[in-house]
Amino acid sequence: MIDTTSTRDTFHGTIVPRYTDLDTWRHVNNSRAYQLHLEARMTAHVARFGPDAWFSDAERLRPLRTITQFRQVSWYGRNIDFTVQVLACDTDTYRLRSELYQGGTHVGTQECLMGAFLDHERVALPDAVRDSLGRDVLADPELLPPETYSELATDLSRFPLSQQLTPRYADLDADSQRGEAAIARYMEQARFGAIRRIDLKGLGILIAGMDMTFRHYRPGWKPVDIAAGVSRTGNTSFHLTGGAASADGIHAVANSIMVQVDKETTRPTPLTEDVRRQLDDLSI
Repeated sequence: MIDTTSTRDTFHGTIVPRYTDLDTWRHVNNSRAYQLHLEARMTAHVARFGPDAWFSDAERLRPLRTITQFRQVSWYGRNIDFTVQVLACDTDTYRLRSELYQGGTHVGTQECLMGAFLDHERVALPDAVRDSLGRDVLADPELLPPETYSELATDLSRFPLSQQLTPRYADLDADSQRGEAAIARYMEQARFGAIRRIDLKGLGILIAGMDMTFRHYRPGWKPVDIAAGVSRTGNTSFHLTGGAASADGIHAVANSIMVQVDKETTRPTPLTEDVRRQLDDLSI
């Protein structure tokens, strides 16, 4: 259930999943579940700063890093309730947590470190944003885990799998820059490029979490290079690290935790020796 007794200023809302959000397993696709967090953040932002706050012709507020936990699958035909909390705010960043619930079940969490950009360069937060959000910070949050995965993506040519994507008009957001949702889809395509190489012998794979660092949002029409590889292997899961780059440099780097599951129960199942050998062939 949603905690309505929190002492921190918390925004509550509801999102309706769309039929086009579904994937081939007939639940909400992971990149669309990511977009539900984006929608929750934007809805809370508009509620705080006014009906025109969804676009900007000056400083633009965009994620620097998002850590998303896909706790349970969500489904079409039932509303998703959400909360958005302010965790931290300083001169040039602020941090939010969004939580998603469907039918009383906690289906997703995202922590998001936000920054301001002007003419594609990092700048300090606008005074109105810093003053408003700063009033709701009651205590220092826990530190974010180190983003050591970014070190693997300084050179995408090191990755065992790569492909090119043609940028689309739909990749632009309302401010005519490459959108957060588009970059998240690039990371999904990079993951899929690796997963389709693995013969799971009838088992399935679900994403449990994704840690993504954004470098820039510059638009462009030259091909986008995406790459991926296996950076860690566990008992029932493995890590896929990937990146997306264009002529302006690396857009983003992401580390995704992938879990092998039984398709009938969606419960984790140990990686077989055959799958481990295939993952070794895809290692960075």
